[in-house]
Amino acid sequence: MLTCKQVSNALSKEDYEKLPPLRRFFLNLHVKLCVFCGKFNRQVIESQDMCRCYKEHEETLSDHRPKMDSAKKDQLRDLLASQAREN
Repeated sequence: MLTCKQVSNALSKEDYEKLPPLRRFFLNLHVKLCVFCGKFNRQVIESQDMCRCYKEHEETLSDHRPKMDSAKKDQLRDLLASQAREN
């Protein structure tokens, strides 16, 4: 059985779906059974799934995003530049 630290390191460094099936099985088993790190690592897996799904559908979603007019973009760019100079 894998330790909590090994599971957390594997999930933080690699994409869950790209892991070999046997390793993915043991990671998943640990996450389901572990009371200590299970909830956190389940959320890590879900976050990876959401990011992967967004990446796959990013082009189709761009049509539905609200557009910002160029005046607002310039205003935001200037604000960010001034904040960056202060820090």
